[in-house]
Amino acid sequence: MTDFASAGPKKALVAALLCALTVSGCAGAAQPSGPTAPRTAATESSGTGSSPEAISAARGSLTATDIGWIQLMIAMDDQARHILQLAPERSDSTDLKGWAADTTEHHRAELATLRALLAEAAIPDDNPHEGHDMPGMVNTQELQALTTARGPHFDRLLRSAMLEHFTQARKLAASVRKAEAGTEVKKVALATGRSAADSLRRLQST
Repeated sequence: MTDFASAGPKKALVAALLCALTVSGCAGAAQPSGPTAPRTAATESSGTGSSPEAISAARGSLTATDIGWIQLMIAMDDQARHILQLAPERSDSTDLKGWAADTTEHHRAELATLRALLAEAAIPDDNPHEGHDMPGMVNTQELQALTTARGPHFDRLLRSAMLEHFTQARKLAASVRKAEAGTEVKKVALATGRSAADSLRRLQST
């Protein structure tokens, strides 16, 4: 979020995350080191005694890129919904409250689609990014500020958080569509990117 000093380290992670998703364009970056590396079925299933058949079975019809993107979007959308649900009590803007309500409903539908993709491939619906300070998400300090702010201050923080969220969602959607992702995932990514662009336009007009 641009209202916080800690936004700098997040921006430094954008390239690494996008590079990790665009597997074909970033040799050696499919499994970036550090706490922000997406956990995929391939990385979890690899190890002593893991055969290619076992890894393939664990992933079902999803590629490692598919799983990485889906898990990132679930983590981002889950947090965004939580933040948006603060608006009715804390915002002073009728327009922003209306936008937040509509966006919350959209995120609920998007999360259902993403989780269905994991379920169909028998991938656990966990959150490997919990607690990470990542582009498109707020950290603990920022979340605390949002949950205590009211009025114009809350509105400014909410706009900042959602601007970062949807900007990053568009980047990730564009990257996964260019990567070695599955056809169905690319369709969902296309819809996600378009929706993020529309949400940004509406936010900027409220």
